[in-house]
Amino acid sequence: MYRSLIVIFLFLFTGSCAIAQEVVYLGRPRYPAGRVTVTAGGGITKYNGEFTDQNVAEVFWGQASYTLGSYLRIGIQGEKGLLKYNRRWRRNTYSSYIIQFTNDPAANQVDRSTDYYAMSALFFLDLLPARYINPYLYGGVGRIWYTPRDYALGDVYYMPAEPEQKSWVFPGGIGVDFMIGHRFAFNTEIRANLTPVGDLDAYPSDDVRDRWAEEQGHGRNPNAAETADDLYFSLTAGVKVFLFPDNDIDGDGLSNEEEELRGFNPYDADTDGDKVTDWYEYTQMNSDPRRMDTDGDGLTDFEEGIKYGTRADTLDTDRDALNDAEEVQRFNTDPLKSDTDGDGLPDGKEILLGSNPNRVDTDSDGLTDGDEHNVHGTDPLLPDTDGDGIADYDEVYRDATDAAAADTDGDGLTDFEERSIERTDPEDADMDDDGLTDFEELRVTNTDPQNPDTDGDGFRDGDDKCPRLPETRNNFQDDDGCPDRRER
Repeated sequence: MYRSLIVIFLFLFTGSCAIAQEVVYLGRPRYPAGRVTVTAGGGITKYNGEFTDQNVAEVFWGQASYTLGSYLRIGIQGEKGLLKYNRRWRRNTYSSYIIQFTNDPAANQVDRSTDYYAMSALFFLDLLPARYINPYLYGGVGRIWYTPRDYALGDVYYMPAEPEQKSWVFPGGIGVDFMIGHRFAFNTEIRANLTPVGDLDAYPSDDVRDRWAEEQGHGRNPNAAETADDLYFSLTAGVKVFLFPDNDIDGDGLSNEEEELRGFNPYDADTDGDKVTDWYEYTQMNSDPRRMDTDGDGLTDFEEGIKYGTRADTLDTDRDALNDAEEVQRFNTDPLKSDTDGDGLPDGKEILLGSNPNRVDTDSDGLTDGDEHNVHGTDPLLPDTDGDGIADYDEVYRDATDAAAADTDGDGLTDFEERSIERTDPEDADMDDDGLTDFEELRVTNTDPQNPDTDGDGFRDGDDKCPRLPETRNNFQDDDGCPDRRER
């Protein structure tokens, strides 16, 4: 009998689990249409105590449960049944057997039964609540009332003298629901029921010995074997009905039908486990409740929609060419602002250029990164873009020179040389308009770049072949600007 029960147990558990993995409605969950269940059915019982044999008897039972969450239920159960077995003595308990059973104690086979009824409070753990076949574990505590009887020669003997006894009982086992639609299920359970007493069969052998020893004035034998607690097994089948339909099992605000239609889990308020309810994702964030990171940018939907306020369905919320995860995790920029520092350059452009998207003026030259790149054409990473010795800011706002060109007027002298050393105009290649550039005057002819006629002979330095020597004023007329004696 034990082997049969074990085989049945393994079949129900392993078999149902294997089937449950295959029978899935388009990959979508199954849910019962009701939080309250009522089950009724019947089955067989098997006694296990001092007297063991192959007898089985009948049991009828009813059960009700209430669903607390996706996997947990609580309930009550009532059952009325019969335990059948044969009374026969054993050598190691012979004396207590003779003492207890005075009616034909020598009889080796006496039909026996124990009528019982029990009420228990239970908890249930559903293992696959989102499948058409759902195995579950359960256990609990209750009270059992029982009456052991002997049947001999057509007479009934109550053992012990009181017809009805009572005790605590601890049921526990495994069951399987086979869903039939959303309102009904075929149910089967196998359970063990432990009683912390040895007289379910009216034979607590150690208690019998102790009572007899007290009556005879003897002390208790400390070496006497203890009586094991009696228990019995039951295998049942029944029909389960789901009452009081709950259109939103997980309480997320989306109906069971809508969740099933869209592939969400109606048993779980947060299908993808991203800490945002399915309802909020679907109706408020436009994200996918089945994916933790809807847009695949590296931030979970919770981080985007709740923590940072970005869009969970868009890689780059502020459209600055950086995805939201890069802004938050790598560059520490604001994924809601395309230009975090407000300098006129989008964050993505700053990263491309190498400037700091969190600093208005990366090179601290007094010009914003946006102005340098967009207006002045200077490098936001260099305070002196053209390397002429004058800061970009000074060239732009003080000197009005080209901060991106070392020689604004192209005369061969750097802006710094003209401004700080030679005192010429860095924006005018020929400051005195004499036909010679400032560079030529300073580096070639050694004339004064601020005086168009350095030697004062009336000829411009650019026209004067001797710009540093004045023309001789006499009757010898020429226009070369050189002294006459030098011409001979």
